[in-house]
Amino acid sequence: MERREFLRCAAAGIGAAVAGGGLSRTLAAEPRLERRNERPDMTYVRLGRTNLAVSRIAHGSLHTNRDRLPVVARLYEAGVNLYDSSHVYGGGKAEEALGEFFADAGRRKNVFFCTKMNLLPQLKAGQGVYEKAVAMTEAALKRLRTDTIDIMMLHGCSTLVDAVNNAEWLRAAEDLKKQGKIRFTGISEHNSPAEVLKLAAANGRYDVAMVAFSIVKGNWGSLARSDTQSMDPALKIAQEKDMGIVAIKAAFKAEEVVAKVSDPKLLKKGYSPYQLCYRYILGVPGVHCVVCGMTTLSHVTENLAVPSIELAAGEWEHLRQAAAASGVCGFCGTCMKTCPAGLPVQDILRFHGYWTHGHVAAAREQYAALAPHEQSPACRDCGRCEAACPGRVAIRQRLRAAHAALS
Repeated sequence: MERREFLRCAAAGIGAAVAGGGLSRTLAAEPRLERRNERPDMTYVRLGRTNLAVSRIAHGSLHTNRDRLPVVARLYEAGVNLYDSSHVYGGGKAEEALGEFFADAGRRKNVFFCTKMNLLPQLKAGQGVYEKAVAMTEAALKRLRTDTIDIMMLHGCSTLVDAVNNAEWLRAAEDLKKQGKIRFTGISEHNSPAEVLKLAAANGRYDVAMVAFSIVKGNWGSLARSDTQSMDPALKIAQEKDMGIVAIKAAFKAEEVVAKVSDPKLLKKGYSPYQLCYRYILGVPGVHCVVCGMTTLSHVTENLAVPSIELAAGEWEHLRQAAAASGVCGFCGTCMKTCPAGLPVQDILRFHGYWTHGHVAAAREQYAALAPHEQSPACRDCGRCEAACPGRVAIRQRLRAAHAALS
């Protein structure tokens, strides 16, 4: 979709009423829609062919544990009905916390659970995929204290390009559906979302995709981790297949992006950088909801206001231009492709980002899970990553800083 057409659609309110009235708060009457926990101040949308009516703000539980259940409770009270998790979040503690909260007072029937399984070791080895998928699902059901998981995803942190069509994973997903243990199949991707989304849509067996993209990298073309312009073709294909699309990492580097915005129309609104970036992505045609990682009640209050933010088409364009000029790392994956040592550079920088935002234990746990040859000291200091980086990020310096913080 051309940028001019994208803005025209946004202003006209296709997928989201951008200009004039904010996002639509209600869905047209459709008997097939499955509605849960709907509240008047939250916005809902049909999640593709799943026909689940999900809140446009979903909870990402990367840092959720029993101590943060007041956050989950507030979200539930506000009408958030989609809760995303994974067994890798806190070593299963996030799923356990969600299971504990929603098992109480019969809340489980009022929400949708989405969780993810990491099968990368088995996929790389070419064996044990089916068995591991079944075992992980059984374990997730116990932690979540439920009989059925609404959306089970194949979890990707680096790339799942070669795993999208894995026959054993897809066979396991189909069998688990037949057994009633999962309802819908999904895939998540951090590094090459446009490429993976196209493959998943073409496969035809994925109901939902969780993809990382934001307004960062506004003018970087089709390089891996994508902005809205680069994602347009993939989103169009997904729409044709009626797939549900959940955006993650939508507020990546939000402070640095919005710091470049000088337009008083944006600044006078009093919205935070995170709110503006989340709202931008929510208005992209084809995106159904956005996952927000919330660890405090102030985060909840801030993010619950996102769907009601009104942005005119001109304000959208100004924000996109600011992102393009910000010069921040866009997690495009170019560094990984050029590293002769094969370091998962993008993952290391992401873990360091978690540490920077105060999630010290989780960041160190994920870094420690990397093999020694995958950690920062294995860097050969050749500089190829920096030479190739579109954002001219000081990657070697950041790798050293990451190791000092995380080791």
